[in-house]
Amino acid sequence: MLKESSGPFFFASLLPTFCRDSTATLRDLTVALGQPLLNYHDLGELCFKIKGGAACLGVCRMAHACGQLHQAVQNRATKESLITALNAAKQEFSIMQEKLETLVQ
Repeated sequence: MLKESSGPFFFASLLPTFCRDSTATLRDLTVALGQPLLNYHDLGELCFKIKGGAACLGVCRMAHACGQLHQAVQNRATKESLITALNAAKQEFSIMQEKLETLVQ
């Protein structure tokens, strides 16, 4: 639908921005989880941000992984559980990024 309403290259132009923003957000999540005291509100905001971007672009596996991380934050899971969920989201991002780079080329 993005392609139809905004021209044939609009979707492709969003991909680099999404990848750059997602990289920054994943880095922010990593830093936040490295703190001695967790700020669950800020963690939730970061999870919601990255999940929303992935969902808008139709990157379903990444959106699901970020949703799992967001749910863990909402449940105030242990730091270890949050790190495991973050690593799953990072792995999905890495897979998605490789596929999107191929698509853009």
